[in-house]
Parts: sequence; structure tokens; C-alpha cells
Amino acid sequence: MLQILPNFDRPVYRDVLANAFRAAWKDWRYWPLAFLASLLLTAGSYDVLWKAVLSIHQQGTALLYPQNQLRVDLLFSSPYGLQVVLFVSLLFLAVAALSCMAQGGLVYALGGAKRGKRPTLKAAFLFGGSAFWPLAALNALVFASLWVLRFLVALPLFLALQQTTALTWLLYIVSFLSFLALSFVVSIVHIFALNAMLLQGASVSAALTRGYAVFKQNWMVTLETAALLFCLASALSLAAVGIFFILMIPFLAAVILAGVLHSKILLAVTLGVLLALFLVGLFVLAAFIIQFQYATWTYLYRRLGEGGVLPKLQRWMRALVGSTTVSPR
Repeated sequence: MLQILPNFDRPVYRDVLANAFRAAWKDWRYWPLAFLASLLLTAGSYDVLWKAVLSIHQQGTALLYPQNQLRVDLLFSSPYGLQVVLFVSLLFLAVAALSCMAQGGLVYALGGAKRGKRPTLKAAFLFGGSAFWPLAALNALVFASLWVLRFLVALPLFLALQQTTALTWLLYIVSFLSFLALSFVVSIVHIFALNAMLLQGASVSAALTRGYAVFKQNWMVTLETAALLFCLASALSLAAVGIFFILMIPFLAAVILAGVLHSKILLAVTLGVLLALFLVGLFVLAAFIIQFQYATWTYLYRRLGEGGVLPKLQRWMRALVGSTTVSPR
């Protein structure tokens, strides 16, 4: 029987990134979901390194200098300590719950848009709410895994800070690089598991298994995609900074004019408008980049499921040595 094999010459990143960019720009009504989802998961690659450096340093120094950390017993000894702890805990849980539902709603909306069905913002958020407990369980497992990995790396940092020797620092560097690689794998498996759970109806355990299997089979494609996302997100951020400084020119002129005229009203209005535009621009930039990253992984997960995906490095090698395919007659 003749078997139809996948088309390995079909472009991958060009289609995935172009469709993800269009989804992030045209479906701007999902930007609030992207912003909320980023509170727990940005679906990016650069933040993995940034969070790793910060969290490991904080946890390692906390082991060495525990007296510099917030003392829980001091909180409870104050008259309103228990109320403060309860309020902060409830606020954190509420934000985490909203972020979980936004993750589900955003992946569901992007997956529906790829199929030609664009749910409303309300429908997407309600769908995320209906899948809250599986989403919460998935996030809890992922963050617990990251915490354990971070703690294992914080111990070598604690030893390196306590006893500064070449061996302790070498141990820390090796463990840090291992944690960075593992945390990246956990983050990618997380986003793939979200797609398997929300778009394919998999359970939490089955979604994690499927997400890991997809990553294991296509790890080089995943790494290349992460590198491309890093470059594109960095370029967009730099472009936004440049645009911001250009737009600052008229506001700077208004501030100088307010100083010459000694007008406090003009100065207050100028600074107020500038602050408002800065906050709006920051929200738009963050939401767009985050939705672009979510859309990239969602569309890539779909393409990986279709088969016929080759890493760019392998395509380049094939181009150098010549085609290895057999043309059908």
C-alpha cells in the first residue's frame, strides 16, 4: 500500500510566525487575556533566563543571610500581622486564579481563531473559567517542579557564597546551566500541555505526557523557535523604546515651555498625559508580545502534530549536501 508521507519541504517558521504575528495584531481584543496570563506564564524564552538569575540569587542569599529576609514571626506579633498575611495571601490567590483562567481563555481563543472561529473575549474567559481546576493543577505542578529545581541550584550557590573556592563555583555554574535547561524544558512542556488539555481535551497527566513527547521528538525545532522568539521580542522592544524617545520630543518641549512660563498647570497636564500614554503603550507592547508568543507556540504545536517538520539547521545541511528525497514518477 502506498503511504503518503508528510511534506518535509513545507516552510515552518515562516508560516507559524507570520500567522502568530497576524493573530497578535488583528485579535487585539484578547490582549487583556494575554496581560493577565503573563502574571504566571509569558510563554517567552528570555524571561526564563531572567527569572532564573533573580530567583536563584534570592534563594541562595536567603539561605546564607536569613536575617535579611522578612520574618513571619514579626508579622504575627504585630496587631494587624495576621490580617496582612491573609490579605496578601488572598490577593495572590486571586491574581493567580485570574491568570490561570486567562491562560485557558487565550489558548482556546487562539486555537479557535486558527480554525476560523474567533470567540468573543467574554466567551474565551468563561471557557478558561470552566477549566479552572485543571489549569490550576497544571500550573501548581509546573511551579512546584521549578521551585524544587531552583532549590537544588540554590544550595550550590549557598556553598559558593559561604566558601569561595573554585570547586564550589564550578559546581554552581554547572548546576545553574542544568537548571536553566530544565526550566526551559518545563516551560515549553507547560505551554504544550495547555494546548493538549484545552484544544484536545486531554487530562492533566495526559497533557503533560503529550507535551513532553512533542518536545522530546522536536526539541531542536523548539530551541530554534525559542531563539527566533527571543530575537523578535528583543527587536520589538528596542523599536518601542526608540519610538518612545521620539514621541518624548514634543512633551520635552512642553515641559521646557512650562518652565519658561512658570505654568504649573501646563506642567501637570503634560506629565499626566505623558504618564497615561506611557502606561497605555506599555500595556499594548506587553500584551502584543505575550499574545504573539502564545500564538507562536499554539500554532507550532499544531504544525508539530501534523508532522513533516524539520529543524532549520537540518534544512541548511540538506541544502549544502543536496536533496536526499526521491522524486515520484
